[in-house]
Amino acid sequence: MRSVFISYKYEDKPWKERIEELVKDGRLGDDITITGESEDVRQGGNKAIKNHLGPKIRGASTILVLVGNDTHNSNGVDYEIQFAKSHHKKVVPARIPDTQGGLPDKIRDKDVVAFEPEAIARAIE
Repeated sequence: MRSVFISYKYEDKPWKERIEELVKDGRLGDDITITGESEDVRQGGNKAIKNHLGPKIRGASTILVLVGNDTHNSNGVDYEIQFAKSHHKKVVPARIPDTQGGLPDKIRDKDVVAFEPEAIARAIE
């Protein structure tokens, strides 16, 4: 079973839910589980956020970064990418349809995947 951590800016949550639907329907492969933020721990500060997300990222094989209009301005997404890269995780940026925001600095060297089931499935293999 492969675990995919979804990194996204809160305003893009409907697109995270779309990825979850694709997984549920088997459109990204038969052996995938989705993980990510499961509760809002921001009120506990950075340490609470790191304690909540760290184990989830460490347990994932791939980090799927949903890139929207403002993802490049998200400190949370930056942290998740940095943490994932420091733990040698595969990081895959996927472009949310009808958005044009830039990639976060730490993954500007990555090719962006279209938000299509086949393209995402190939990228997270």
